[in-house]
This record gives sequence, C-alpha cells and structure tokens, in this order.
Amino acid sequence: MDLGFVSMNTPRDLSPDRLGRELETRGFESMWVGEHPKIPVAAGDRFPPALLGSQKQMWDPLLSLLAAAQATSALRIGTAVALPLERELFTFAKEAATLDRLSAGRLLLGVGVGVRPEFELLQSVPWSARYRALGDMLNALKALWTEDEAEHHGEFFAFEPVWSSPKPHQRPHPPLLAAATGPKAVRECASWADGWLPGDAALPDVGTALTEFRRAVADAGRDPETLELTIMVWGDPSPGRLARYRELGFHRAIVGGGRRGGSDPSATLAFLDRYATIAHELR
Repeated sequence: MDLGFVSMNTPRDLSPDRLGRELETRGFESMWVGEHPKIPVAAGDRFPPALLGSQKQMWDPLLSLLAAAQATSALRIGTAVALPLERELFTFAKEAATLDRLSAGRLLLGVGVGVRPEFELLQSVPWSARYRALGDMLNALKALWTEDEAEHHGEFFAFEPVWSSPKPHQRPHPPLLAAATGPKAVRECASWADGWLPGDAALPDVGTALTEFRRAVADAGRDPETLELTIMVWGDPSPGRLARYRELGFHRAIVGGGRRGGSDPSATLAFLDRYATIAHELR
C-alpha cells in the first residue's frame, strides 16, 4: 500500500513546490489538495470551526498541483477533493487535461459534491440530485477528454459537437476517484468511478463500508477488482491502523488530515519524517 499526504494548501502551509519535493525525497507516493471555491458567509457556522479558517484561505488545487509536479519527477498529484459541479465544464476539462499533460500523466482526480451550503449556491441542481448531476458532468468530461468531436446529451449537461484540447496524457483519462459515502451516494457513483476515496472518519466500520462499495460496483455490472481504493485517514494513525487498511485491500492511504499540530506549518516536516518510515514498511 502506498502512502500519500494531504495539505490544507493555504498561504500559511508549505508551498506546493516545496511540499512536493519534501514528499518525494521521503518516499511518499502522492500529494493531495482540496478546494472550497465559494463559502457562503451566512453559512459559516455550518462548517467545522476548526477547519473554517484554513478552508477560507485555500489556494486553487490545479495550479498548486502544477507547481508540485514541476518541482518533482515521479510524485503523483491528486485532488482530495475537487468539486466539478462548482466549476465550468469546458474550462475544467481543459485545465485538468493540461495538468495531466504537463505532469506526464501523474494526475489523480478525487471528485465529490462538497457541503450543502456551498453546493446550494448553484442555480439549477437540487441537493437531492447532486450525485446524478456529478455523474452526468463526469460523463460529459469523459467525452471531451476522449472524442475528437465531442458531444454529450445528458440530464444536466448537454452540448452539440465541439473541439476540446488538449487530451489528457493518461488514456482514456486521469482516474476518477469517487469521494462518496453512504449507500445511495455509492450506488450513484458505481457506474463511472475508477476508484473510491472515502474518509475513514465518516465510516462507522471501514471493512463493512468497503464490502458494500464492492457490492454496489458489482451490481452496476463492473468488476470491483479493477478499481483503485484510496482512503483518507484522519488524525495521527498508528502503523497498525494503516496496516489494517492494507489488509482490507486499500491500495493507498492519505495522511495529514486532522493531524495534531496541523494548524502549525512548522510541524509538517516532523510529521512527514515520522510517516516516511511507515511508508516504506507498508509497501
């Protein structure tokens, strides 16, 4: 099992290029960042108080990952998570494809729907339809990434043939990892996901949730063994906790979220040093 690291990615944190170098030097497999493009001021009290200060200051994830990619040679770069429904379809298709080309195919796209107050700033998609809309947008993105004259006619997104370039370096496109938990969300992602990206803090029992995810994928007519399994691990996990996730079948664990001292950038390198040893043991 590989080990990745997620950063809050604010001006107070290690810059993306330096963080990328520090991770690659220590043997981490991947670097991850998320996004909150627009947080309603009126809904500030509905966000986790301990995280809101950083969430308001997040840099753009794709530009940050480009900086990390340019400073490294093998480190995978990923979104944990991107919120495609809060972005314009054609621009996002071009940005993600360009990043994948400029990183020589190192991009992993963890995608989700975000939190309700932020999501509801959208004009046309009801919260109850969020995962259907996400799936429709991702199918539209797949068309833009793979077809010379792409067109799409879905429930939420539709367009006549267009030219859209560049195409991603990875074929057919960067892996799409579904950041979804709960039976309904998982079922609605099972048809398009190239992998799963849950957070363990949201799962009462990780093993049970993984079994249910695999069942949903099989019910969608797909082979669960072909999907990439990544788990976001909250806090300061013990080597035993990480080893258990490896035994369950996860291919990657991402640490850094909710860690002690996470609000203090000066503590980051010590955290990376501690988990670098564990990263080698997990392989």
